Amino acid sequence: MPDLTTHLAFTHLVSRPIRLRGTRVPVYVGALLPDLLTRPFYILYPPAYYVVYTLHTPVAIALMVLLLTELCAEEIRRRVMAGLFAGVALHFALDLLQRQLGTGYYWLFPFSWKSFALGLFWPEESLRAVPFLLAAVAAMEAGLFVSRKLRPQLEGTRHVFS
Repeated sequence: MPDLTTHLAFTHLVSRPIRLRGTRVPVYVGALLPDLLTRPFYILYPPAYYVVYTLHTPVAIALMVLLLTELCAEEIRRRVMAGLFAGVALHFALDLLQRQLGTGYYWLFPFSWKSFALGLFWPEESLRAVPFLLAAVAAMEAGLFVSRKLRPQLEGTRHVFS
């Protein structure tokens, strides 16, 4: 599976150009949520793998998102839910693209035990992409920074040439 850095950098590249008012942090949390709910438990206690593995499915994550949004203040609940679901969708999109050695992900669990993946890359290949993803994030942020600094200056020059 893509590592946390890959999920976060990919989510940033996809969501940063979009104006997300009050949902940027929930999008990032949603992108990490499936792995944060499963990995620590089966890394610390490997026999727990088959128990917590079910938390890395769309149905379980949807229930977890609904639970988390209930903990939020009512006025921001809708934005938080939308952000979490958007981040989770990006997470599962990346996971769907990879090949699996074992059984893979049970996308429709508990309704089906069928596993499928598109198999475009092996899980460890995402580690090779991390430097390029981070460079793309840095380039995008630098471009956005420069455009914000130049925008007031360019707006002033439009009046001179009109």
